[in-house]
Amino acid sequence: MNDILWNKLKPFRLAPNWKIMWNKLSDIEPDDIKQNDEAWLFMFVQDILYIVTEYTHKENKNPIKHTLAIDLGWYPEGDIKGCYHLVAILDNNWNKPILEIKTRSTQEVVDTIELWLFETLIT
Repeated sequence: MNDILWNKLKPFRLAPNWKIMWNKLSDIEPDDIKQNDEAWLFMFVQDILYIVTEYTHKENKNPIKHTLAIDLGWYPEGDIKGCYHLVAILDNNWNKPILEIKTRSTQEVVDTIELWLFETLIT
């Protein structure tokens, strides 16, 4: 089960101008997986999903380019007691996420990403 099949990925809607850099978010809830299942080693890792967009706005008539990213990981990696950590990052400032949630629900992750893309992070 170390290969993630495309038809087992959790579907979600993507707003215009966003790019999926990688997606390994499986359509499974962590609380439905047995403790000894090898899925913990392959599906619940630090690098699950990464999507980005770039946009430009003007300040004092000068264009300023920004990068906005949404990153999803499971922490601690492979730990049955861990949780998803979803963050929105502006201009690679990983020390100060502009949005952040922690949850054990795969569906809540998808719902939150879609909310951020379509309502919260309008670029």
